[in-house]
Parts: sequence; C-alpha cells; structure tokens
Amino acid sequence: MPVALIVDDHPAVRVAVASHLSAHLGYQTHEAATAADAMQSLKEVAPDVVIVDLDLPSLPGEVVIEAVEEKYPAARRVVLSAVNSAAQRALHAGAHGHVAKGSGLEQLGQVLQAVMAGYVVFPAELLASLHRMASGSSDPMAGLSRREMTVLRFLAAGHSNKAIADTLHISNKTVSSHKTSIMTKLGLKSMIDLAEFARKHRLTGTE
Repeated sequence: MPVALIVDDHPAVRVAVASHLSAHLGYQTHEAATAADAMQSLKEVAPDVVIVDLDLPSLPGEVVIEAVEEKYPAARRVVLSAVNSAAQRALHAGAHGHVAKGSGLEQLGQVLQAVMAGYVVFPAELLASLHRMASGSSDPMAGLSRREMTVLRFLAAGHSNKAIADTLHISNKTVSSHKTSIMTKLGLKSMIDLAEFARKHRLTGTE
C-alpha cells in the first residue's frame, strides 16, 4: 500500500485529500499541519508521495519538498495550492507536479497517478520557465545547493542555528558553514540584509 504525507494547515483540506486518496487510490495517509510537523513526520514515515501546500505558517512548503528530496529521493512531490503562482515556486523547489485546489479531488487524483508513473505535471504556461532554467537562470539563488536553500528558508523564518541543527539533524558548525556560504553567494552582509532578501523573494510562509 503506497504511503502519502499530506501537509496543509487547513484541517478540512487534509481530511478531504486523505479520504479521497484512501477510498479511491488505496493510499495509507498521514497528515501534518505545518512544515515543522512534516519534518517530524519524516522521522517516522517513509512516504511514497508528499502532497504539500507551499503557503504554510512560519516555514514555507518548499522546506518540506527539499527535506523529502534529500531524505527520500525516490518519493514523488506534488504541490496542492490555491495560488496560481505557486506552480512556478513548486517547479523551482523540485516538485514533480502542481495542482490548483480549485481543480477538485479528481484532478488531484489524475495528477497524482501521472506523477507516480514517472511523469512531471505542470501548467503549459510554465514551459517558458523551463526553457529559461535550461539556458541558465539569472535567479540569485540558482547557485545555492538544496541544503543551503533549506537553511536559508529556516534563517529567513527567524530560526536560530541550534534550532536549524536540531531539526535537520546536523551540527551547529555545519549550519554556521552553510550560513556563511549562503551570505557569500548572495552578497549579503548581515541578517538584516538576509531578512530583506527573504521578504523580496517571498521565502517565508504565511504568518
């Protein structure tokens, strides 16, 4: 039985998705309301797919996608969002697909089946973004590794080095090294600069 982790801060959405996946697609489901909850769940659950909203409290859903990619690289990653612009965010974060919440559960099921079969499913209008990514991005974050992106999102949300280390199961020294590398690559001189960068690039979740 395939395992799905559903990450959304709206209980009704989690229940609806979990019920549909269980009844119609035969999934065992687990739920998390925040990125932090999802990170905890990943210690206990080995998902075949994670379905995540990007606009979560405190930390954005990209953190979950990055963590799943690192811990369970074979797992598929699908973004379920009410915001149309989230498709591009999902693409850059490393998701395999995007579904608008307004599309309904049947559409989610179809996308999920395609993604689990090895396909990548995004709106056609994102093809231009794919071409830009293939030809070299001007995104200042393009030079950051996946782990550096994860640490950056934690820093942007105001988490301390120790909190980041505890959550990611790495040492404080490693976090500090990542932080130094991030600041250097992005040309940032202080945490004030980092906070402004995070605001400009919408790196934190909804409050």
